[in-house]
This record gives sequence, C-alpha cells and structure tokens, in this order.
Amino acid sequence: MNNFILNPINIALLSSCALLFFILLMSFLIRGKRVDTPDKFEQLYQRIKEDLKYSVSSKTLELSLGVNDLVDHAVEIWRMEQRINKSSSVLPENQLKGLENSLQKMKRYLEKYDIEIVDYKNAKYNDGLNLEVLSIEKDPSLAGPLIKETVEPTIICKGQVVRRAKIILITNH
Repeated sequence: MNNFILNPINIALLSSCALLFFILLMSFLIRGKRVDTPDKFEQLYQRIKEDLKYSVSSKTLELSLGVNDLVDHAVEIWRMEQRINKSSSVLPENQLKGLENSLQKMKRYLEKYDIEIVDYKNAKYNDGLNLEVLSIEKDPSLAGPLIKETVEPTIICKGQVVRRAKIILITNH
C-alpha cells in the first residue's frame, strides 16, 4: 500500500468503484425481493457501468518497462530516418539502400508490437491534437497554423498515445 497515493484520479476511481458496488448491491437486493422486476435496473446498471468506465479511464496508456524500451527505440528509429534523409544526397546509393532496408526491418519489428510512429511535419495544426508545442514562430503569410518541425514524434501503442510529439509551430498570429 506504500505506492498508493490519493490523487484525484485514484479518488475518482475509488468513488466510482464504491458507487458501482452500491448499485450492484441494490440490484441484488431488489431482485431478491421481487422476482417480477423488469430489466430496467439491469439497463441502468449497464449504462452506469459504461459511463464510469470511460469517465475514469486514463487518457494515456501505462506500459511495462519492456514496452517503454520499445517506445524509446521507436523514437530512435525515427531519428535515424531523419538523419538518413538529410544525408541521402552525400551517401553512395548502395549504402543508402542498405540503411533504408535496415530501417524498414526495424519498423516492421515495431509493427509486430502494434507500435506506430507519427511525424506531424508540415501538417495543419489543430488544438485537438495531443502534441507538446516547444516553440511558436510567426509568419503572417500563412492561412492557418502549421507544424513547422517535429522534434520528437508521437508514439502510439495499441491505438493509444504513449508519448506525445514535441513540435515547433508556425502561425499567422
């Protein structure tokens, strides 16, 4: 119990569990007294159960140490790809092809574990994106905000963001 800290998420989770237990207990007691009880209580229970599940679920996925290592490797694979792209004009073609093949093998390995690398460079910026803005540059000629550079990509594991991208934003205001 030393690792259990009462923060707002844990308090919400405990409150939700207590409410769910109370509803289950009441449902059991009511069903025990009345055999002809309609399924309205079951429907209410299911609705509350779903609402609670989504209201207290974490917005990011917590991972084991082994998966965290894979996430770190995914970022490094992305960095290697960026470096290869920058130096592709000075590398001999056979070395470039060898590096690209190795990079693709490493990416396929990540795909086996359902890990995805997302680079937002030159994408339109949206406040709903789960990104960490490191700096903002101004360019009045732009129609809307644009991601100028991805400093570190977003890493998604099993459909959930496990590491947010770090970006440089360029905007018109």
